[in-house]
Amino acid sequence: MKTKSKRFSPLVPGLLLLLALPLLSAGCGGPNEEKMKAGLVKSGMPAEQAECFARQMRKTVDAEPYNYMAELMNAGSDEKTAVNKARRKYGADFKESMEKARAACVE
Repeated sequence: MKTKSKRFSPLVPGLLLLLALPLLSAGCGGPNEEKMKAGLVKSGMPAEQAECFARQMRKTVDAEPYNYMAELMNAGSDEKTAVNKARRKYGADFKESMEKARAACVE
């Protein structure tokens, strides 16, 4: 008596990849400007300045430190603490780029 083989259909791996794609790409996106604006406002920056700063910083700062800083502020850190943690994690180049963007928008 023959039993059925327990092989997967050739479509299964492709289907699994398609289902996992949104999860994989969620962490690989660009800078999240909305999260940054929300974090800046939450840390006490006026909305107009926060919008300008988030937009300018998006042009000069890589996505990883940008999003990390936004997450920290949305979790309750103030801007200065978030900047220092991001600088320690991503290096001094991050802080220089961020300060240029800040100077263009914040009085």
